[in-house]
Amino acid sequence: MSETLTLLLTHQQAPQVARMLNYWRDFVSAADILIAYGGTAAEFGRLAHDRRILIDSSRLKTRDHQRQKQSYQDLFYAASEWLRGKRYQFVHFVEYDQVPVHKDFVSLHQDFIKAETCDVAGFHVTRVDGTSNPHFLNHASDPDFTRFWRKLTVRDDGSVVLSMFGSGSFWRREAFDAVAALRDTPPVYLELFIPTAAHHLGFRVRGMVRQQRFIRNVGELRPRIGEAQAAGAWFVHPVKTLWDG
Repeated sequence: MSETLTLLLTHQQAPQVARMLNYWRDFVSAADILIAYGGTAAEFGRLAHDRRILIDSSRLKTRDHQRQKQSYQDLFYAASEWLRGKRYQFVHFVEYDQVPVHKDFVSLHQDFIKAETCDVAGFHVTRVDGTSNPHFLNHASDPDFTRFWRKLTVRDDGSVVLSMFGSGSFWRREAFDAVAALRDTPPVYLELFIPTAAHHLGFRVRGMVRQQRFIRNVGELRPRIGEAQAAGAWFVHPVKTLWDG
């Protein structure tokens, strides 16, 4: 067993998930992959992978993710519960459309965590409180939003709000479990909640700046995988059609 668990989120149908797993097996052992499934219970039963959890959560299954303040808390909690008693030291969370293209991405992430002496590594990490960031502005008028951080924080400054792109992040196990343990939280969009919660719990969050040019929020980058790989990418996002066959 590796020291890193790969936590893969998908809602696609069983044949697509099977193709995704076949691809990922060239990078990590299937025994170290946990599928977090956001699709139907019927389709969940058709998945040919024993290590899987069904995430039947209205907080995950939003349509307008930003306005409805999509949350990964139920997903993280379920994964953390599954991890109990297992010896993984790191958790690598990845959405289905963030595609690995570098064989050594696990060790590269671990090297980054160690070099930065951080607990969470992600993409497009920035501080957004007091800015015109649209996600922040969508929450700033909610008193529960501000109150939650000030009550939670172990920091001197409880006003800090961070943003981190949601498609993938690499965690020390302790940080992942601590954030996952937060229950009955106010509605906060995941790209704000995840890094801000980690920060206020006392963990160090850092952005993988040199890699974030390969991680975008729009488009279909399947035709550019080879180009990104040649340029040194570890992952490419978004690639939504690769598992369609």
